[in-house]
Amino acid sequence: MTEGQKFAHRPEDLLSEVRDRVLVLTINRQESYNSWTQALRDELTSQLLSADANPDIDAVILTGAGEKAFCSGQDLAEMEEFPDGGEMKARLERLMVCYDAVRQFSKPLVAALNGVAAGSGFQATQFCDYVVAHPKVRVGQTEVKSGLPSVFGTWLMWERIGSRAIELSLQGRLMDADEAKQLGFIHEIVKPSKVLEAALDAARRLARQPRLAYKLSKAASRQFDQERYCSAMKMAIAAYREAFNTGDPQKQITQFFDSRNGGKAGADAS
Repeated sequence: MTEGQKFAHRPEDLLSEVRDRVLVLTINRQESYNSWTQALRDELTSQLLSADANPDIDAVILTGAGEKAFCSGQDLAEMEEFPDGGEMKARLERLMVCYDAVRQFSKPLVAALNGVAAGSGFQATQFCDYVVAHPKVRVGQTEVKSGLPSVFGTWLMWERIGSRAIELSLQGRLMDADEAKQLGFIHEIVKPSKVLEAALDAARRLARQPRLAYKLSKAASRQFDQERYCSAMKMAIAAYREAFNTGDPQKQITQFFDSRNGGKAGADAS
């Protein structure tokens, strides 16, 4: 089996359901804590672009299946097989295509955190308009714990909380829901059973805003940090390329899995 076949997208990996003109996209890879592969991100990108152009869709909700994770980030089993920094560079450039689709989505986009959001999974939530979670949710940048440089995620946090981002990223520390809400990463905390319901309420509430004003306001807000966004991703690509050319991250990822008795989970990239 080739790497492409091994990590090919399966329809059940990203579930879609329309609820009263709101598209609910659910990452469904519970065996790996809803980590995502490049193929899954490509499908998410396609779904977002389609929903943005569809007049019958007013908003989108991103969530995860099960109770453990929203998205634990990049599937490290896929990353473990990257031969060198050149491959990593290409993958991060494709990741940016997905991030662009999330950032540039012109309609209301709500994250419903049913569990842990880590690495690039946490980063994706920071591009959403509204984030709902429950008290047991934890979020943060955990890359360093699996031997990966934390660059882009650190910049994203820095934009909101300044130098505290360094403390969080260098320790790979996950914030609990209360801390994340105080720092502005989560907007609403509800009971676990009410997360999706609250996200649907938020999506409908935002969708009632005048469409053009909402679209133009989102577009303008993206321009505030567009130059820094591109610069941070270039820095992340350079750091990952340098790291993977040494072979050290690949070794660290293998050790990460060994320490967890072979369990494959995300923890992730950029």
